[in-house]
Amino acid sequence: MDHNTLRVYTTPILELTDDELSLLINCMQRRELKKGELLLAAGEVCRTFYLVEQGYLRTWYDKDGVQINLHFTFEGESTSNLKSFLHKQSSEVNIEAGEDAVVSVFHVSSVAEKFGEYPNIMRFIRRLALRLLVASEEYSDLFKVSTPTERYRYIEKNNPRLLQRISLSQMASYLGVTRETLSRIRGKK
Repeated sequence: MDHNTLRVYTTPILELTDDELSLLINCMQRRELKKGELLLAAGEVCRTFYLVEQGYLRTWYDKDGVQINLHFTFEGESTSNLKSFLHKQSSEVNIEAGEDAVVSVFHVSSVAEKFGEYPNIMRFIRRLALRLLVASEEYSDLFKVSTPTERYRYIEKNNPRLLQRISLSQMASYLGVTRETLSRIRGKK
């Protein structure tokens, strides 16, 4: 990834200098993934943040043999498993390519010793983590206070690309309903 592309991704979070961007680039690994390829498997400890350049990532867990979708991360967005990352414990979720994808994998440990020299990098990581936490809280709140129909309408209004890019089965799982229920919800206008 070059400076200009990374700047586009990072500026909404925190404006970084060219030196800071270079440091981030040196701590990133570009990965090309095939649909279904895992970046993080349940049981592994998450040590990275992922920035999606192309395609999308799907975060899910297995419940009695059924895949439950928790989050989808599209181009220009980042994800991680913060609980595993912060507590250095095994991940309970999987993060995989939902379609062929290109992802920059950011290794925080590679830059950790330079935090004193580059305090903006630490601020950037904190703000990125806060964004991920807020997104998680929004999803959680949506689940707590909304009916499945209201959840679908919210996504339809606020995140229509989700409806355009993921399968009906994955959307049903994400909304916490069966595929048949989702078909009925979609049929009601």
